[in-house]
Amino acid sequence: KIKKDIDIYILEILERGDYILGQKVHDLEKELSSYVGVNHCITCSSGTDALMILLMSQRIGPGDAVFTTNFSFFATTEVISLVGATPIFIDIDNSTYNLNSAVLEAEIKRVLKEGKLNPRAIISVDLFGLLADYDEIEKISKKYNLFLIEDAAQSFGATFENKKAGSFGDAAATSFFPAKPLGCYGDGGAIFTNNS
Repeated sequence: KIKKDIDIYILEILERGDYILGQKVHDLEKELSSYVGVNHCITCSSGTDALMILLMSQRIGPGDAVFTTNFSFFATTEVISLVGATPIFIDIDNSTYNLNSAVLEAEIKRVLKEGKLNPRAIISVDLFGLLADYDEIEKISKKYNLFLIEDAAQSFGATFENKKAGSFGDAAATSFFPAKPLGCYGDGGAIFTNNS
């Protein structure tokens, strides 16, 4: 139904040659931030890069601990290792398959008690269109002063209490890989945040 319109847009972009940072990219970022309900959307080459850029923005690296689910696509953990930080795996909730907030707090306390790593961030992944328990996860992130990243690659378009996926935590990342809820030609990603 939309192929004809897409073909026209692609030809227009090819004729102009503004593949990167062109007007269509700006328009997409504006439309996506409005849809999600946040102040800013920054597109990038992939969901993996979106996650990594967020870790890099906080200067997370060697000696730092990042808490994340043990049930996700490997990119979620890969980016933690790529910036030199240590992933701390949190078991999932049996009913949602998302990060278990009770286990999360216990692991944060364990890492703090051991004193070998500096807890810095949480990457919570929303699976199967179902948002994680952000009521609890956001409380925990604030209590321990941890940067909270929502990985919304598999929940884009979902809503909880009138908030869209991509609007939870300090920032969110999504993927536009063709198999995701909102796919693109090839690969792409985006960051969402209210933090200028």
